[in-house]
Amino acid sequence: MIYSEVSGTISKVLVSRDQIVEKGTDLLIIECMKMLIPVTSKNRGKIIDVYVKENDIINEGAKLIDVKYNI
Repeated sequence: MIYSEVSGTISKVLVSRDQIVEKGTDLLIIECMKMLIPVTSKNRGKIIDVYVKENDIINEGAKLIDVKYNI
């Protein structure tokens, strides 16, 4: 599970359910205080679910994406 480390707005969602991602792949972009912060994959994995959509306002600790790593 990937949780937000900052509060802000979801600027872009770059992945979808069932997608395979590689280590270092940008999953989504959060806009926080006019900065764009990428959320990246830590390992190769499969996207199980995406809990946010573009323009959602999120708080620190919000659930963003469920990823099954090391597939």
